[in-house]
Amino acid sequence: MNKKILILSFLSVLFLAAGPIRAAIDVTNLRTEQLKNPSGIDTRQPRLGWRIESDEQNVMQTAYHILVASSPELLAQGKGDMWDSGKVETDASQWITYQGETLKRNAPYFWKVKVYTNKGESDWSSPAFWSMGLFNEADWQGQWIGLDRAAPGDSETQWSRLAARYLRKEFALKKEIKRATVHIAGMGLYELFINGQRIGDQVLAPAPTDYRKTILYNTYDVTSQLQQENAIGVTLGNGRFYTMRQNYKPYKIPTFGYPKLRLNLIVEYADGSKETIATNTSWKLTTEGPVRSNNEYDGEEYDARKELGNWTQTDYDDTKWMPAERVSIPSGTLRAQMMPGMKVTETLKPVSIQKMGDKYIMDTGQNLAGWVRFRIKGQAGDSIRLHFAERLESDGEIFTKNLRDAHCTDIYVVSGREPQGATWAPRFVYHGFRYVEISGYPDAKTEDFVVEVVEDEMDHTGSFSCSDKTLNQVVRNAFWGIRSNYKGMPVDCPQRNERQPWLGDHAMGSWGESMFFDNHAMYNKWARDIREAQREDGCIPDVAPAYWNYYSDNVTWPATLPLVCDMLFTNYGDIRPIEDNYPAIKKWISHIREYYMTKDYIITKDKYGDWCVPPESLEMIHSQDPARKTDGALIATAYYLKVLQLMHRFASLQGLTADAKEWEDLEHKMKDAFNAHFLHIKEGTSLVPGHTLYPDSVFYGNNTVTANILPLAFGLVPKAHIKEVAKNAVTTIITTNKGHISTGVIGTQWLMRELSRRGHADVAYLLVTNDTYPSWGYMAAQGATTIWELWNGDTANPGMNSGNHVMLLGDLLPWCFNNLAGIRADRWKSGYKHIVFQPAFEIQELSNVDASYMSIYGKITSRWKKTPMHLEWDIELPANTTGEVHLPDGRKEKIGSGKYHFSVDIPTRNAAIISDEFLYEKASFPECHGATIVELKNGDLVASFFGGTKERNPDCCIWVCRKPKGAKEWTAPKLAADGVFSLKDSQAALAGIDSTCTPVVDAKGKLTARRKACWNPVLFQIPGGDLILFYKIGLNVGDWTGWLVRSKDGGKTWGKREVLPEGFLGPIKNKPEYINGRIICPSSREGKGGWRIHFEYSDDKGKTWKTTESVPAELSVPTQNRKKGGINVDDQEAGEAIQGEGAQPILAIQPSILKHKDGRLQVLCRTRNAKIATSWSSDNGETWSKVTLSNVPNNNSGTDAVTMSDGRHILIYNHFSTLSGTPKGPRTPLCVAISEDGINWKPILTLEDSPIRQYSYPSIIQGKDGKLHAIYTWRRQRIKYTEIDLSKIK
Repeated sequence: MNKKILILSFLSVLFLAAGPIRAAIDVTNLRTEQLKNPSGIDTRQPRLGWRIESDEQNVMQTAYHILVASSPELLAQGKGDMWDSGKVETDASQWITYQGETLKRNAPYFWKVKVYTNKGESDWSSPAFWSMGLFNEADWQGQWIGLDRAAPGDSETQWSRLAARYLRKEFALKKEIKRATVHIAGMGLYELFINGQRIGDQVLAPAPTDYRKTILYNTYDVTSQLQQENAIGVTLGNGRFYTMRQNYKPYKIPTFGYPKLRLNLIVEYADGSKETIATNTSWKLTTEGPVRSNNEYDGEEYDARKELGNWTQTDYDDTKWMPAERVSIPSGTLRAQMMPGMKVTETLKPVSIQKMGDKYIMDTGQNLAGWVRFRIKGQAGDSIRLHFAERLESDGEIFTKNLRDAHCTDIYVVSGREPQGATWAPRFVYHGFRYVEISGYPDAKTEDFVVEVVEDEMDHTGSFSCSDKTLNQVVRNAFWGIRSNYKGMPVDCPQRNERQPWLGDHAMGSWGESMFFDNHAMYNKWARDIREAQREDGCIPDVAPAYWNYYSDNVTWPATLPLVCDMLFTNYGDIRPIEDNYPAIKKWISHIREYYMTKDYIITKDKYGDWCVPPESLEMIHSQDPARKTDGALIATAYYLKVLQLMHRFASLQGLTADAKEWEDLEHKMKDAFNAHFLHIKEGTSLVPGHTLYPDSVFYGNNTVTANILPLAFGLVPKAHIKEVAKNAVTTIITTNKGHISTGVIGTQWLMRELSRRGHADVAYLLVTNDTYPSWGYMAAQGATTIWELWNGDTANPGMNSGNHVMLLGDLLPWCFNNLAGIRADRWKSGYKHIVFQPAFEIQELSNVDASYMSIYGKITSRWKKTPMHLEWDIELPANTTGEVHLPDGRKEKIGSGKYHFSVDIPTRNAAIISDEFLYEKASFPECHGATIVELKNGDLVASFFGGTKERNPDCCIWVCRKPKGAKEWTAPKLAADGVFSLKDSQAALAGIDSTCTPVVDAKGKLTARRKACWNPVLFQIPGGDLILFYKIGLNVGDWTGWLVRSKDGGKTWGKREVLPEGFLGPIKNKPEYINGRIICPSSREGKGGWRIHFEYSDDKGKTWKTTESVPAELSVPTQNRKKGGINVDDQEAGEAIQGEGAQPILAIQPSILKHKDGRLQVLCRTRNAKIATSWSSDNGETWSKVTLSNVPNNNSGTDAVTMSDGRHILIYNHFSTLSGTPKGPRTPLCVAISEDGINWKPILTLEDSPIRQYSYPSIIQGKDGKLHAIYTWRRQRIKYTEIDLSKIK
């Protein structure tokens, strides 16, 4: 009977015997060493695990009962002849060590488990199985066979070219077969056939290793493939064994020999006897098959004319084949491959094929790793070539410069005998590509080609999406980049002549990768690769397996080993990698200390620095700017300290108390030395004490972000200085780097989470949602579908410029899950046994996140949606786990397993803020500014602002949102006015529209109009009349003309635009006041005459207008002239460059009007003189006193003010005085101040204080209910509305 059928039959018996399924508690996903029903493992005491599933809450396991049997029949009978654990009282459901009878080589075992919980017990689980492999050399029979020399046609030059080796053996079986198992080690790669059937669905097997240390074998159950007369066929490819570059830089690139094979087919007969068919010299071999060359860098050449017929079947004539030779024995130890192999995991259809001359260019739409399968066309002897590349040249040709000397070309020579519809794809190579140049192929169509994605077979464990499309695309790019670089080991890139397992590329990356892929087995295997690559003196290389001999003795790259071990324990709960690798890490630490630590405990040796920081020139690969580069000794010493912390943790977990104390003592000494050497402290040096962007001079090294982030992340900063060091990091990001990333591989590994931990999650979010250079989003904005090797990957020298790397991901993905979704593992209750839910709800512009992660215990979900003041949050955690939920109001709730929903209010920063919301979530324009607000007689609120691509861009229009009284949300932005003038519009000349203005064309491309930008809307409700919306049209401030539109229905609809009288601009930014029957519009002018305020007024409700002269001002020195060499700029925010030096009349604009009880009017104005300016009128605004400076700070940004019904005055402004020698200050914080007399002001409330600037151009009114209504620009991204109840001020 077929063994597979036999097993399935007994599984069916077990299912039936189990009886009805219990609804409450189920046991699923049985794993052995976290593998699904693995074949051929060589762990003598494998560890078992399972998941518990239940719809109930707070389910915890209290005990388990495991049965392990030597046959499915015994297991079905409830007999655990190998191990009956009995009822074991524990909540442990993972990593349960097998403790039964001694396991035998090549034997299968079957097991099931029953669990007991606080909510009842389960039925027995469905059965699972594993089989044992061969434990050591003594278990193997036969010989290593192959051909230990080049064959005719092979080439052993730099571009090594070696034909595949074909080996075969026929044999007969005379007795009834019970079970048959193949154990195969085919170096470097193999394909196995039995009786014409390909065995397994893996590709590029086995996984690569340092063959001097370890040779991996695979195991297959082949019972169903065998018959009485049999044939085995094996094709050997080169892989990494016969390396891609021969006789080339032998000091750097080792080679391991010619392809070779060792195979044991163990047949167990029904009568209990056994027979082994093993490789030996009775096998036959040829190199004259169709695979003429296979080289991972250069591609595969397949000549179908040399196909061998039915060589994998019986009765094949192999008389012309040579006997296989007994070949040199690889020095590596044969070990079972305890990880799934590579597979074709997905297929894609090309998005386009374009003909270019005599060839075609195919676009797959996605950068990936794999190959192309195509339908074979052509005549005998035709050569079809597929040349792979990641991007195109400007002329549409493929771009190959970044491939270096890799040919990346597959060749198929047509035999003319191919069956109709036959397809071909390579067997022993893969490519990294998006584009393919196809030549020699007749009439190529997209349906002729299929793209096959090749990666390590892993469960996809996580999902993440949020309200920001840029971040979603970056995460998608990261997902594709990771899967492209999983090739039996994590490699750096899949396309050029490298593809190496660089340790530094995946240090923290391994943590983020584990959120999307079940990478436990692969990283466990890689940890062994690294350990085996360690030199006798303790040195760990930069590349492992050591396919390149890079033993540079740095700290950062080898530190990946302990970081990976910590990941495997924290995320998967597996302590064995720590136990296995602890001695190697200890040896390495001693080596570094002996050779590179000074007597002052500083590590002097570093190789890579903060690799690949954004350089000063877009063509460069590596920066040469000392200000951008972080001291290598600082990096090395900080990382060494981090490793000491990990070793203290590892020793504690293993109960090695003496070691733990030793690590701790050394850490304390080094920490003190580190701070003495690298920490600079000059307190009291802040130019603006308390302001985040003006910290004291308390920083590390040369104050790069990396120099400060590492000590913060590693807990090295003295407690008293943590805040200032963090502020220095933030200031460098926001001020020096203009809100962009400046870190390389090292700093980026800790950047995002550490910013969040120090209260700057908004800064981290800014970095990740940027779409301008340098940023992850910039890559996506340029069309990238993976992650680049360099921040400037679109412009940098192609010598080191991969388009599919993951090293710059840093801690982005852990941050997405840990900080945005808020799913975090407790480091001591590992494997997500205890889950901390703590999203960064303080990120205002992030409105929703939907994330899930399939842990070893089951699915964890965090799905939330919020407004600035309310949160809806759904959480799910699996059975047998617990959680801690951090709510935005500061509460913490302990929860058990199950599903939970939280509907909670988000407290505002002050009880006086009773509403805090954005006017809209999304709009058709990316930027907005210049908001204004009015309350109508019925209590409705109307707001207006200008929005477009960017301020002064001709597409900037005037938009209106409304919030009817009692409504919960604002209406969507609606267009109220624009700067578009048809060619026939008589008003066009009034706006200065001419042939130089931006054209507007219709759908047919015909010119129909021209346009200018709109600016600074101001709303005003005429008492008993229309709602008026004033605005300006112009190319710039000097070009402004004044306009208005009217609404007769409370802002729902707007009439045609009306031009103001020539020379009139209307209220320049702030609201008019209606006083004693007069509309007074506070206005101003900017230009060569300086900044001057004036007033435009109407005594007939806006029918006619008059204007005052510019109000004279006292003399004052503008801030930029207050220091020799001060910055004198000409920009939109700060104004035009100031002419001359020394004192000038106070430069004041944008006045707002206050009304005093004695009838006087007062204005408060923006200035370029570091203080708010003021002026007074005693005649209802016709004449005004000289403009003077107040004591209230001003940052050269707009303010607004209002007189309340009780006579007190309110000012909304940026509480910042522009510094001497500068033209303007940061537009943060945004504050509210109160005054009894308009002279003495007291700040009472801060609305925004993030270091991310642009909380500006506020407008404030008092409603009929006495509440204040404020509106302002929020980072130029959105408009924010705040309702304030002063009676609740704390």
